[in-house]
Amino acid sequence: MIMLEEDTAIFRLRNGVRMVYSYNQSPVSHCAVLVDVGTRDEPSGKEGIAHFLEHVFFKGTRKRKAYQVLNRLEHVGGEINAFTTREDTCIHASFSSEFIERSIELITDILFNSEFPVREIEREKEVVLDDIYSYLDNPMEQIMDDFESQVFKGNPLGNPILGTHHSVRNYNRNDLLKFIQHNYHPNTMVFSYCGNLPIEKVHGLFKRYFSSIPFRNSSKSSRIKFKKKKIGHVVQRKN
Repeated sequence: MIMLEEDTAIFRLRNGVRMVYSYNQSPVSHCAVLVDVGTRDEPSGKEGIAHFLEHVFFKGTRKRKAYQVLNRLEHVGGEINAFTTREDTCIHASFSSEFIERSIELITDILFNSEFPVREIEREKEVVLDDIYSYLDNPMEQIMDDFESQVFKGNPLGNPILGTHHSVRNYNRNDLLKFIQHNYHPNTMVFSYCGNLPIEKVHGLFKRYFSSIPFRNSSKSSRIKFKKKKIGHVVQRKN
């Protein structure tokens, strides 16, 4: 254990998974698993797959149907959600502190036991494609992707987080499994907790649910380093 300050500490399991604990007095707790994988880790032709995977994590596990995943915390007034950035993927939950074990168990079930049913993958493609259409119709949001595509031109960091119509249409279940195998390693994961539960309880649950993950090292050596580019000038006119 490493104490950062009086109410904050960091732990590390033998398999590489880290935990960050922060105490506050709120009866509402928050926990998350942050994985060091995002848009910049996507292979050519699979743009957006990190974000798409975040979506289909919620479509069923070995022991839960999709509706059971979504209802597990909603049933007790909690919430589970996720987001993807260019370098990270995060699954996070908020809940009354008494439901800490329910929340940790659900997050680990999603991360390590998702089944990715083919029918659900095809359905979710339509959801993401609608998101892309909506995004392209919103210049205030689109300009951020357009800007970064120019800044990081020629590097995966410049790819759109949602992917493209072509890339999303062509994902299959095997693509998802390969992406997980290549990127979801224990030493790329950080579990975080913030709430009013004692550190001993949270740490005990952390060990119970994360210690069994097999060790697989990842150095992210495959990431393409960004080289400074000259910034250009782009004007796009729309009807």
